[in-house]
Amino acid sequence: ENTMLAWLVLLVAGFASWRVDLDGDGQVEQIIFRPQVNGSIAVLRNEKVIWRGVPKRWQAWKLVISDMDGDGKKEFLVGVNIRTRYFPKRHKSVFVLGWNGKFAYARWLGSHLSKPMVDFTSAELDDQAGAELVTLEITRDGRRCIVVYRWIGFGYIVIWQSQPFVNARLFQQGKRVGVKLSDGRSFVIVRADGKLALRRYR
Repeated sequence: ENTMLAWLVLLVAGFASWRVDLDGDGQVEQIIFRPQVNGSIAVLRNEKVIWRGVPKRWQAWKLVISDMDGDGKKEFLVGVNIRTRYFPKRHKSVFVLGWNGKFAYARWLGSHLSKPMVDFTSAELDDQAGAELVTLEITRDGRRCIVVYRWIGFGYIVIWQSQPFVNARLFQQGKRVGVKLSDGRSFVIVRADGKLALRRYR
């Protein structure tokens, strides 16, 4: 079960795979993500599984690998579908797992973001170290807006929010992050005069 071949045999559903130096030691790890199963994330080194985790009850549906605090080490940003004490209905959130070279550990298990979340990614958007969490969230009137969060050591704070759109979806193309609208228009997040803003892309 410790071999990559044995792990791949278990891939009866869709999965994603990355090759990343997680802790900046010059050694590349392979990360395999299998949504909605027990042990959704596996980290392999030299074709051997060194850690596997994320319980099925989290209903993990997305994984983004990013250095959120600028220390040269990557974190796992896991999209989850959870229930909590104060939010008993299942809803999407993001959990942040750190990596210590041997196993992943919880850094932030956010029960809820500022508004109901649709999707998320991560990108370096400002002049501070570390990549920002970028989400697409639902406004009170049912439209969608981009919200950008900055890591502050024990969680996230909102640093910017876009105007709301109807039927927007989040997209990322290289370093560009923004929204695509149902009419075909696209807008990307840019820095203008030291502030974040949306600019027409296509």
